[in-house]
Amino acid sequence: MSNLTFNAIDVETANANPSSICQIGIVRICGGLIKEQVSLLVNPETHFNDFNVRLHGIDQDMVKDSEDLTRLEAKLRRLLEGRVLVSHTGFDRMALDGAMQRYGLEPIRATWLDSSLVARRAWPHRYRRRWSLALIAGELGISFRHHDATEDARAAGEIVLRACRHTGTDIDEWLRRVQRP
Repeated sequence: MSNLTFNAIDVETANANPSSICQIGIVRICGGLIKEQVSLLVNPETHFNDFNVRLHGIDQDMVKDSEDLTRLEAKLRRLLEGRVLVSHTGFDRMALDGAMQRYGLEPIRATWLDSSLVARRAWPHRYRRRWSLALIAGELGISFRHHDATEDARAAGEIVLRACRHTGTDIDEWLRRVQRP
């Protein structure tokens, strides 16, 4: 297994609108080891839904002095642009693309890999019908604080690393495998 280098990402949102990002978690994994964890609170400049606040614990007061996405753009590009980004399902990609578009910013150019799809391919007998992050991480013995973006990103990254070890493949091979029917 040669390439076990990627960044895992997760976002939390202020409300049901995917572009209302209030937290971004990024975990940098090099050679199969976690090298850096970044947690960014983001001012989404929109209302917070009570349901979302109960889920992740982030409210308007916590982000009122945080930067919005336009001010975080350079940092995000440095961390994400041109990389393999692992997220659990397509929600985080959709949310990030939507938030960038909402602010009139160019989308982040990266190669995305869905950890839920990797898990379903690595362990097809286990995850045919259900593949939530909490379920897969729990079954693989990965402990994390769900709905904290950095913790969720770390869990998604760990799922992919476990799948690589289980199947004897690397990130490049998984990028090919998930394209197949």
